[in-house]
Formats: sequence, C-alpha cells, structure tokens
Amino acid sequence: MAIWSFDLPSLTDGDVFNIPGETPRMITDMLLPGFGDDTDMESVNNLTTSAEGVLAVASTTYSLKVLVDFLTSPEVDIPVRAMDLGTITPVEIRKAFKISDGKRQFSTILAFGVDVTHEASRLAARLQVKVIRGSVLETLCQQFKEHIRRLGEETEMDDEAIFPCVLRILPNCVFNKDDPVVLGVVVVHGYIKVGYPICNLRSGCLEIGRIAWIEKDHRSVNAARLGDTVMIKIVASNPEERGLSFGSHFDISDDILVSHVSRKSINVLKSRYRDRVSRRDAVVLCYLKCVFSIE
Repeated sequence: MAIWSFDLPSLTDGDVFNIPGETPRMITDMLLPGFGDDTDMESVNNLTTSAEGVLAVASTTYSLKVLVDFLTSPEVDIPVRAMDLGTITPVEIRKAFKISDGKRQFSTILAFGVDVTHEASRLAARLQVKVIRGSVLETLCQQFKEHIRRLGEETEMDDEAIFPCVLRILPNCVFNKDDPVVLGVVVVHGYIKVGYPICNLRSGCLEIGRIAWIEKDHRSVNAARLGDTVMIKIVASNPEERGLSFGSHFDISDDILVSHVSRKSINVLKSRYRDRVSRRDAVVLCYLKCVFSIE
C-alpha cells in the first residue's frame, strides 16, 4: 500500500486564519484594503456590511456601491461582509475563505463585471470558494440563490453520497480511546460531515465507525472543511467496530483517517454531484478506489 503524504497545515501565527499552505506574507496581503486610489472611496466606506456574508467585488467604486446596495436591499437580502475592487486574484480567494468562517454559503464571491485570474480559479477550487461572475445584477442574485439551494441539497445527501476526505490525527489530542473514539484532527483534504464512515488508512483500512458529532471552536457543527482543526466523535456502526480501541488496533503512528468510499457512493457522486467533485477530489477518489480495491 502506498503511503499517503499530506502537508499538515502549519499551526503557527498565520494559521489563525485556517488557510492551509499560506505564508504570513500572503496573510498580510489578504488584509490590505486593495481599493486603489479611486476618488469615490468615501461612498464605499459608508456602505454597511454584515457580521457574516459574501465578498462583493466590482471594477470601480461606483459599480461596487451599486452592487452592494442591490445585494443588501430588502428585496434581495444577500448579506455582504467585505468588499474589494478589480480583477479577482488569489488574494480575494483567501479573503473569501477567511471571512466565511467555515460556512459554505458565505465562502462566495459575487463579482460584478470583473475577471478572474487562472491562479485564483485554481485556488478557489482547492479552498472550495464559489466565484459567481456576471454583468447583470439580477443574474448574479439568481445564481447565488441557486448555489444556496444546491448547498441545501448537499446537506441533505443520503449516506451513500460520500465525498473523499483525508484527516490527520493531532498529537496528544486523543480524548477517548474506546468506542466512542474522541480525538482532534485537521482536515487536510475535502470536508467531513456528521454521518461519514471513517477508516484508518495505515492500519489496513480499518473501519472505525461513523462521525457522530464535530466540534469547532467549542461549538457543535455539522461539517468541517479544508484546514479546519476540529474534535470529532466516531461511533461504531456495527458489532465488529465496537471492540476497537485506540492504542490496541491503531495508534498515533497511524495518523491518517479517510472517508470510506464504496462503488455505490462513487456512482452517486457521478450521477448526482459530478459538478461538486473538484479535480483534486477526483485524484483522491482514484487513490481511495485502489486502497479499497473498488472495481
């Protein structure tokens, strides 16, 4: 069996932003206003933002004001947390990832009449940031609402729709060794949801059980995504799993956990959620097919 290798997101000062693989300089760049020297800055500064919401981007300050006024109008009611101007680059993608606070509906950029660089598109796919572009305000609104609708469907997916995910167990963060297993992990690929079946990769793909709950920042959440550091409880889902114990059947040297995909779950992803499977998801899925000997 091949040895899985992932770079563990750094847990230094830069990681307060939970952006895997980013350097402190990138974090500093992300915090820069980025509005340039447009003379209409005062009108932009007077725009109201919300405690949570999307990132709004436009080509000029006038267009940005029109965009934000439209989105936050009572008829549309799309909250805006941050704003930016000009072409969407990796800086804007990182900013959208940061301000979303793990909520996928707000990990979104609404871009009015601007372009997106190739590097930004690649980073958006990796961080699962949705970029919605357009030159018609009503179309942007409709696309965002369609995006929210599809995310809602995703949260209601049946147990067979299992996306590939990879977790790394954190050292000294095993809080309960027997069923239910409780431990701290970092999501190093994909995302996890309550109900996902989990296996230990380096112990012969030993199935541990299903995720019963996820805790992030001392609160219960339904899912965790790339770069998140969370605590999870894994509960045995069949009699064979109930006798497993951390330390007896797997230990900290077996630090990689993966979602247990199956031929049926892969078929469900292909038939119903193909557009949500990123290129890297596909690569990880191919690897897991080999790991689990799926034809």
